[in-house]
Amino acid sequence: MPYVERVTKAGNTIEIERYFTSRYKKKGISRGDKVKPTKEEQEKVNTRQAERKLRILINANYGYGDYHLVLDYIRRKGEPDRTPEQMRQDIDVFLRECRKEYRKAGLEFKYIHVMEIGKKGARHHHLVVNKIDTEILQRCWYKAYEGHNRVKVFPLDDSGNYAELASYLIKYTGTHKKGTDGALQGKRWNCSKNLVRPEPEYHIISDREYFKKEPKAIKGYYVDKNSVSMGVHSPEYYGYGYLRYTLVKITDRGGEMQIIKGIAIAAVLIIAGLLALIVTAYLAFRIAAAIFEQQESWKDSGSRKDRKHDRKN
Repeated sequence: MPYVERVTKAGNTIEIERYFTSRYKKKGISRGDKVKPTKEEQEKVNTRQAERKLRILINANYGYGDYHLVLDYIRRKGEPDRTPEQMRQDIDVFLRECRKEYRKAGLEFKYIHVMEIGKKGARHHHLVVNKIDTEILQRCWYKAYEGHNRVKVFPLDDSGNYAELASYLIKYTGTHKKGTDGALQGKRWNCSKNLVRPEPEYHIISDREYFKKEPKAIKGYYVDKNSVSMGVHSPEYYGYGYLRYTLVKITDRGGEMQIIKGIAIAAVLIIAGLLALIVTAYLAFRIAAAIFEQQESWKDSGSRKDRKHDRKN
């Protein structure tokens, strides 16, 4: 059959996409009329594909506690804004200083970088980096740009699914991409060469009914409802139907919370067991003491009776 399933594992996510490919075209399979996409439609397709690539890259390389950084230029009245060329020079210095500091800390520096000039002219650098002392990052940015600056740090959450971050970053690249007057970078984003780049697996779908099934979670994962997209007659998929969705691993901060909860429960059980032993020992002591006192009382009572009997005789 002409449909394939593309499965891409990236960190705590599994992206699944089912679509038509002409490589496996078979007679008797009909499709809707293929219409050449307009320039706007093709731009949407390109942006969606770029967002997918960036999302997979972030999910595969970053996790809880890593950072989304915003390097700001604080604008002052009367001072000229940084030019795109100056911004590129600034970020080159920042990245070089970060490599030095990460190396000193015994860490490997991994980054994804997007430049931005806002509608009102504000300049920013957006980065995703692995965690380190934030004071070090501030120091690196000051070495890169000694003017009025600021570093905003947004720690990544424990979901492992950073689709919203990828979408947020990619929207800035549309107006600054290569080949346009506002181009800031040669690519939509730049990144370090040491990032993991997941390779997808492809499966030919032999059952058309299987293709029509609703997204279903597998053990240990849930379906990200916001990721589900399906339809037919899309220019991106040659006029055939398609389905795409993301599975996200069910986890608590990479297992940290589960470990903490386990230790806490074990500690509570141990303390409860010790308290139970203490209470049991105390009750046993009280019972033994009561029995001893009763026996002594019986002995004393018997002695008094014997003395009375002797006096009578």
